Amino acid sequence: MFISQYSAEYGLIMAASVISLIPVLIVFMALQKYFVAGITTGAVKG
Repeated sequence: MFISQYSAEYGLIMAASVISLIPVLIVFMALQKYFVAGITTGAVKG
C-alpha cells in the first residue's frame, strides 16, 4: 500500500514500523526479568 510502481512512501513505512514495534518493546521491558532468568537457568557452566 505504501509502495507503488514509481515511488515509495518511506516516511510512512518507517512510522508504521515504529508503531508496530512499540507493543513488542513494552512487553519485553515488562517481562525482561523472566527472559533473563530463563536464559541463566538454561545456561551450562563450562
